[in-house]
Amino acid sequence: MLKLQQIKQKANYVWRVGATGFSFASFGIGGIAIGSLLAPIIKLTEQDPELRQQKTQQLIKYSFKGFTEMMVKLGIMTYEVEGLEKLEHSHQELVIANHPTLIDVVVLIGLMERANCVVKQALWANPFTKGPVQNAGYILNAGSEQFIQDCVSRLQEDRAASLLIFPEGTRTAKGQLLNDFQRGAANIALRAHVPIRPVMISCTPSTLTKNEKWYHIPSEPFHIKVRVLDALEIDELIDDVSVNQKNVRHLSQKLQQFFNQELLKNEQSC
Repeated sequence: MLKLQQIKQKANYVWRVGATGFSFASFGIGGIAIGSLLAPIIKLTEQDPELRQQKTQQLIKYSFKGFTEMMVKLGIMTYEVEGLEKLEHSHQELVIANHPTLIDVVVLIGLMERANCVVKQALWANPFTKGPVQNAGYILNAGSEQFIQDCVSRLQEDRAASLLIFPEGTRTAKGQLLNDFQRGAANIALRAHVPIRPVMISCTPSTLTKNEKWYHIPSEPFHIKVRVLDALEIDELIDDVSVNQKNVRHLSQKLQQFFNQELLKNEQSC
């Protein structure tokens, strides 16, 4: 009986390695299809820039949602969301999340009704992703003053979608709670003076962290838990909300403390 159980566990592990490889290959093929076919069709058929942006964001949302559900159906992962309605109805907020796994952005964008997103230079320049991210109105993170201003301007537009950003800047290393927060998120929040919506993400067992290969999968399907918390007003975190480097640093430290406390609280309850 024990040997049969071990055989089943081994077979399940081999299946999940293959299914994970298939999932990421599908993601790449889907990206090519969106970049070379679907996004250009939207660009050609929709002349209004705002509607074109909304349609492309919807296309990416449903693609990411489909990818997440495919991984669930294949037995690779499960997930749960607390406070989903807060994320679905989020608008003109700075949504900040911790970054424990490779697929955090995929899961979150699949859950949000509309989302502006910050993308790296590599995605902006890639011929297969360039069209979708630009048509969707995503913002290039060039690490410059212009990047901060682009984010602020987008958040201050009428009926603006919320802006999703990961203040760590990169995935958390395995065994760590958080990397140090970069100050971009605090800088944007202070200048735009919009509510901050914290989203806590945990992954059990840990997988797809920084420096881990896609095939380094855990011994069992991983479970992602997303907790969408109440929005924070900036003046609840710091007394002085004027824009200067001291206050940006102070707000960034407060946000990191908040996330550390929430993550520790979550670990203790598990």
